[in-house]
Amino acid sequence: MTTKKELEKIFNKMESGIEDVGGKIKDIFYCPHLPDAGCDCRKPRPGLIFQAKEKYKIDLKYSCMIGDSVKDIECAKNAGCGLSVLVKTGNGEKAEQLLAAKGINPDFAAKNLFEAAKWIIQKFG
Repeated sequence: MTTKKELEKIFNKMESGIEDVGGKIKDIFYCPHLPDAGCDCRKPRPGLIFQAKEKYKIDLKYSCMIGDSVKDIECAKNAGCGLSVLVKTGNGEKAEQLLAAKGINPDFAAKNLFEAAKWIIQKFG
């Protein structure tokens, strides 16, 4: 677990990194609960995706979840996202092996977020 202040630092770094290359993060959804709380918003449960779906009227079959963990890809599948992309940065290399062992396949495994974005644009563009 992390403190709210540490989480804000992570979000700020993520937002500025995306902005540095011309992107913009519209919103961030996160689970504030402890792992044993049994909430619906802690991945791999899809509660946060459903919150975003309601707020932004998202059609999940035309959406894509990008992540670097097993839970991210499982969450995408549990929510009914049209596509799931595993990025091999962070935890992605290990997650790719764990997903294969579970028989779960993301729709694409990208070396980084930029490659993931290019692939998504080709799929939906």
